[in-house]
Order: sequence, then C-alpha cells, then structure tokens
Amino acid sequence: MKSLEARKLCTAAFLDVAQAFDKVWHTGLLYKLRAALPGPYYLFLKTYLTDRYFQVRYKDAFSDCHEVKSDFTLGSVLGPLLYLLFTADLPTTEHTTIATYADDTGLLAVHSDPDVASQCLQNHLTLLHDWFEKWKMRANPAKSAHVTFTTRHVTSPPVFLTLLRSQ
Repeated sequence: MKSLEARKLCTAAFLDVAQAFDKVWHTGLLYKLRAALPGPYYLFLKTYLTDRYFQVRYKDAFSDCHEVKSDFTLGSVLGPLLYLLFTADLPTTEHTTIATYADDTGLLAVHSDPDVASQCLQNHLTLLHDWFEKWKMRANPAKSAHVTFTTRHVTSPPVFLTLLRSQ
C-alpha cells in the first residue's frame, strides 16, 4: 500500500508448485532434515519416508512392488510440515519479497522504474529456477501468473517463468 501511495510500481509473480506434495524428493528432504534436526528426530522421519512400497491391484491381478521415492501419504499430518521444511531454503534477494503458503509462492518487486522492478523480479525467478532444478520441483504454468500493480499509466516489462521444467 505504501508503495502505491508513493507512486511506485509493484510487479509480482504468483507461482503454483506442480503436484507439490506428490513430488517432494525424499532423498533431498532427508538431506535437509539431517542438517537441520537432532539425530533422533531425523531417524524418526527417515523411517517414515524410507522403505515404503506400493502395488496396484486390478481385479485379481497384482503389479510388481515399486518403491515410493516421492509423495507424502494422502491426508497425513506430517505432509504439510515436511513440505515446509523442504522449501524453507527457497532463495531470497535483497530487492524482492517472497511469500509462501503451502504450494503457492508469491514474489514481489517494488520500484519507481518499471524496468528495474521487472529486472529484480526476473533475477529472483532465475534463482528459483536453479533451486527448482536442484530439488526436482517445477511450477505449474496453468496456475502461475505475472501481475503488475500501479496507480500510474505505465506497463511493466514481461518476466519469464523459466522455472517450468519439461515433463
């Protein structure tokens, strides 16, 4: 609000992480948990995440067993907490604000010059692209958007959501 009153421009990217709870990479999560938690808590969560298998049954036929390497149990109490721990190290920048709620992420850049605001936002999106690639995540393009808020008659240069991984 203060930015708009000061006649600054706020450009924002709103991202939805594709299949967030279904695609959390267990190996990466365990790596992060090992560094962040005391041993007993890490070991407890490791037993929760490892040595899980699934099998599909159709009528009287059964598939082979396959290991679960991502995903949290549907409706689990720990799922949202583990997702928050997994994404706690999302990159930040000095010139943008990041806000997250579950699998939704908002990035905001404020500046009086629309080109500068867009460049700050683009720089943060590029950092997120690298983070998403490293941790095997991707944004959902159908649910992501770039929006500019301003009280002036200016347009903000487009930004590119380069963090959309190929499927």
